[in-house]
Amino acid sequence: MNPQIPDDKEDYHRIFRKRIFRLLKWGYDRLDASICRTAEEEDITGDLVKEINEITQDRTYPRWVANFYIVEDPRVNVDNRKGKRRKKIDIQFIRVQPGPRPCYYFEAKRLSASTHPIGKYLGPEGLGEFLSGSYGRETNEAGMLGYIQSHTAEYWAEKARSKLLNEPDDYQVDADEYWIEKKIIKELNHCYSSKHQRTIGKSPIAIFHCFLVFI
Repeated sequence: MNPQIPDDKEDYHRIFRKRIFRLLKWGYDRLDASICRTAEEEDITGDLVKEINEITQDRTYPRWVANFYIVEDPRVNVDNRKGKRRKKIDIQFIRVQPGPRPCYYFEAKRLSASTHPIGKYLGPEGLGEFLSGSYGRETNEAGMLGYIQSHTAEYWAEKARSKLLNEPDDYQVDADEYWIEKKIIKELNHCYSSKHQRTIGKSPIAIFHCFLVFI
């Protein structure tokens, strides 16, 4: 690369990420926390996607929101799974444009001490879907959403941090970037990142964790 020509790829991706998380925050703000406090994960995700898609068609928001489309439960085409046997990721953000369309994926899990511990969030059907290459195989970044229904965001952040720290081999975690607090946009609190190696798909993969509080 010519050192005199700036590489704007990272700047573009940072703006792309910020806009996705800003849409996420606006959609979250429109949800009824009292209903979500006991709701199933699928119900919360469905309402969140509905609200965000309505935002993308609302002229009172910035014009750039019209460039996004959000899909709930899109099927994933990997390995030998066909038709209905294909897995479904929870949320896909798509930037609508000519040519290749950048995508951003989220997997969501409830966080409740009595029924949905941190092990499910980080387990094979949560974070593990990205680490195994089942989800987001073609990307080096994705997101995890934690729907907090008990305790505090700080409580769950410490649970996640401790588990990744104490079981690094199980999560193929980068020793220097296993849990870092991130301020992706100033309006959205309780965001963190972790970096993981994987044998299938682009590696390493950065995971941005976002805890949405419903208590």
